[in-house]
Amino acid sequence: MHLIYDDATLTAALAATCDETSRTLIERIAHDAKASDLWELTCIVLIEHNDIAQDFEEALGFDPALGPLEDGEPYWSWDERHGEMLELLITAGNEGYAWFVLVPVAWFAAHRGNKIHAQGKEV
Repeated sequence: MHLIYDDATLTAALAATCDETSRTLIERIAHDAKASDLWELTCIVLIEHNDIAQDFEEALGFDPALGPLEDGEPYWSWDERHGEMLELLITAGNEGYAWFVLVPVAWFAAHRGNKIHAQGKEV
């Protein structure tokens, strides 16, 4: 798993071996956050196939499929499927802080055990 929250962690994640879709998404999210002056309020989380949900929970304090609320319901502002990768946006508070969670569809299905809809299509 890569936690990307500043220029140093961005550089390290982009230098690591990852698929082209993940690299493109990371670059786009970072570019947009910087252009909107929200880079300091943004964390990109790249979950890889060998990661477990507990890794994410230990790093950020909540289940990546449920978000920070404990009501058992999925919590993200929106989701978008990019081939075999899901992009989930989880916001926190009113200050503009956001986690962009990039997760393989297969990982999400294996660890979440249910289906979500991304852009009107079942995942």
